[in-house]
This record gives sequence, structure tokens and C-alpha cells, in this order.
Amino acid sequence: MATTDEPAAEPEELDVSITSEVEQETSRALGKETRQVLFAVLLVAAFMTVVHFTPLKEWLTDVKRWKDLVREFGWGAHAIFMGACAGAVMLGVPRLPMCAAAGLVFGFGEGLVLSLVASTLGSYGAFVLSRHGFRRAVESRAEKWPWLKKLLKKPSVLRVFWVRQLMVPGLVLNVLLGMTPVKHTRFLLGTLLGYLPLNVAFSLVGSGLGKGSLATTFTQLLAAMAVINIAAWLVYRVMKKQKNG
Repeated sequence: MATTDEPAAEPEELDVSITSEVEQETSRALGKETRQVLFAVLLVAAFMTVVHFTPLKEWLTDVKRWKDLVREFGWGAHAIFMGACAGAVMLGVPRLPMCAAAGLVFGFGEGLVLSLVASTLGSYGAFVLSRHGFRRAVESRAEKWPWLKKLLKKPSVLRVFWVRQLMVPGLVLNVLLGMTPVKHTRFLLGTLLGYLPLNVAFSLVGSGLGKGSLATTFTQLLAAMAVINIAAWLVYRVMKKQKNG
């Protein structure tokens, strides 16, 4: 594929030859994402219930102390986290545990912004490197998804968003997108929006893990489930729109 940064036309309908594979992969990915969030929600709910009704409640005091230390450190803590998160994502480390950690340490709002910006920048770093030839180790892994290359022949913002919902390693997607003519701005916007649903869900889960109120924890966990279900519905609508043209 070409690697020039030329404008890519908005995609029309899906190629008939890959429609079935893309539909199956999208359905499988949405189901897996929902199960991941549900597992995290149930795990945190069980843990926090035990914490609030046993001597483990002292753990909440420790969490507050850690947060106070981070707050005292100021913007340096934010910079360290963003650098570490971006570097890890660029190397192919899954971002979701870092989203939860950001929610726990910085709270939902700050944690979401930090993890979203850092994971997007990390992906962009891998994207840029792939355009400069650093992609051989990943290209062989991409052969597992031959339909993906066809799907990304016309990489609009919508398609970048869409493929971010699939259960394909982020590093593979970053390299494949680097081998297409997608504009940098489309890559960044599509990746930012594509990462948003799961980043929101896991930041809520992580933040709920350190709350002093069990009711607040459960509210955030329910919100995380709502977010991922709404996102799944939106992706399903996108899939149908792409399929029907």
C-alpha cells in the first residue's frame, strides 16, 4: 500500500467480498468488549463490597493517602503517567489496565483525559514509525486478518473509529493504518473517538475502585456498563450503514 499522506475519499459501501467477515468480527468484538467490562464491573463490585464490610476498609484510607501524594506532586505526576502510558501503547501494551489505573489514581475526569490523550499519542507514535519503515515485525501478524487490509483501503475517520472497536491488537492497527494514505488528522481523530468508549468505561471502573461510598462505586459501575452498551449500539449502526452503503 502507498504511504503518502494524500486525502482519502470517504468510503462507500463495504466490499462484498469482506462483508460477512467484517460483520462476524464486529459482532464478536462487541460481545468480547461487553464481557470484559462486565467482568471488571463484577470484580470491582465484589471487592468493594468486601472492603466496606470488613477490616479491609483501612485500604480506602491508603488509597486516599496515595491520591494526596499524587496531588502534592502536581503536574509532574500527570507528565510521568502520560509518558509511561504513551510509550507502553506505542510498544503494543494493552491500554485498558492503564485506563483503570488512571481512574483510580487521578479520579474519573482527569484519569479519562490523561489515558485518552496518552493512548492516542502512543498509537500515533507507532503510526508515524510505521511510515518510516518500522513495521516488518508486525506485518506478519496482520496476515491473520486479510479482510482488514481491504477494509482500510479507504480509511476515513469513520472507518478508523470502527476498526478501533474490533479485537485486533492496537499495534497491528497502527502499523496497517501507517501503510495506507490516511491523513494524520483522520488517524488522530478516528483513534481518539475510537478509544473513547472503553477508556470511559475503564476509567469509571478504576475510579469506582477507590471511592469511600459504596453507592458511588455502584453508580459508576452501572455507568460503565451503560457506556459500553451505548457504544456497541452505535458501532452496530455504523456497521449496518457501511454494509448498506
